[in-house]
Amino acid sequence: IEGLGEKNVELLYSNGLINHFADIYSLKKEALLALPRFAEKSAQNLMDAIEKSKTTTLARFIYSLGIIHVGEYAAKLLARNFEKIEDIFNVKKEQIIGIKHMGEKTADSIVRFFNDPENLKTLKSLKKMKFDILNPDFESGKDGERPLEGLTFVVTGTLPKPRKEVEDLIEEMGGRAAGTVSKKTDYVVLGESPGSKLEKAQSLNIKTISYNELIELIG
Repeated sequence: IEGLGEKNVELLYSNGLINHFADIYSLKKEALLALPRFAEKSAQNLMDAIEKSKTTTLARFIYSLGIIHVGEYAAKLLARNFEKIEDIFNVKKEQIIGIKHMGEKTADSIVRFFNDPENLKTLKSLKKMKFDILNPDFESGKDGERPLEGLTFVVTGTLPKPRKEVEDLIEEMGGRAAGTVSKKTDYVVLGESPGSKLEKAQSLNIKTISYNELIELIG
């Protein structure tokens, strides 16, 4: 949510306005104006951003819940296999483990989260706040699809996820994660401070993409 950085979250929490992420959607403009960091414009901007965040995709919504081991791709896998958030309530492990490319630890974490009474109570309360959760991913991919089949990637620089995790994802999706850039490289995934591998990719005219673009490529 734009305007809701760490400092503002701490401010709202320390003033008793939020105790859980769902409380964000019950905030009132008047309460914000009583705080030292907010004036009329900044308070209204935050209220507008909160309202805007109510329209999202199921994959983004699941990812935003902060479930342990559930990154962007695992969230998308869930969205592909469950049409609505309610369909995941009280989910059984065999339902999750049956999804291709879903690991054991991730499945355990998902099952724990969606069988926790407090979490379900929070999600049900959010539903009453007129969220518009779209799901364009549902059944969008064929079961067992490996979208990176036959492609070679080199990962370099500092990424949002550990490099090993990104390389493992590439391999799981059918791609090959190589250590050096060559003419056989299809994509170089760039993080911050990429170093000599970027220069090599540019000299060979190899396409460079960000981590987010890699996720989009996976679909």
